[in-house]
Amino acid sequence: MTTADTFYTFCRTVEARSQEHHQAMDVALERGWWAIAGSVLRMELDSMIRVIYLLHNPDVRDRTLASCVAGKGFKNDRGRIADQKMIEVATGTNGWVDAVYKFGNKFVHLTDAHDYAEVDPFQVYEHRDEVIKYLNKYHQGKVPGRPLDDSSTLRDIAAYTPHVLNKITSNLNGYIERLHAEVPN
Repeated sequence: MTTADTFYTFCRTVEARSQEHHQAMDVALERGWWAIAGSVLRMELDSMIRVIYLLHNPDVRDRTLASCVAGKGFKNDRGRIADQKMIEVATGTNGWVDAVYKFGNKFVHLTDAHDYAEVDPFQVYEHRDEVIKYLNKYHQGKVPGRPLDDSSTLRDIAAYTPHVLNKITSNLNGYIERLHAEVPN
């Protein structure tokens, strides 16, 4: 498979995954599945951090893309590339990435956040000020009601998820376009 073929396959996969995320978000919000909504955001962010990593690491790009497309995971010559490494690269470009990633992980992994019918996980989340700051900065006015504050609940935060998903997807698409300009045809 050529570099161009590998890149095309990678982009096609990312696009299909993103479309599925948007469809899943609609269902999750309609049904009140807050953990699924959080997981969807985290998975879309996962695609974005990988593309940002590829942009910032052209020396391992071809090998990493080939490994990913072959089903071997996101690897370079030294082995698997840790999510935290990719988060560090992406957070340098976008401060909100770490906030979405950390809170989204509470829903991707089995944690206390899955008990949201009994205990509001946002009320006890140690980094909620950071989440509130970014949601108010980027999405204030998109959801009816007051700006988010310390009394905001998971349900309040969930109202922002379609807007956050659209922002992540928009950024993801922009990074893919930049990557496309760097990958030979």
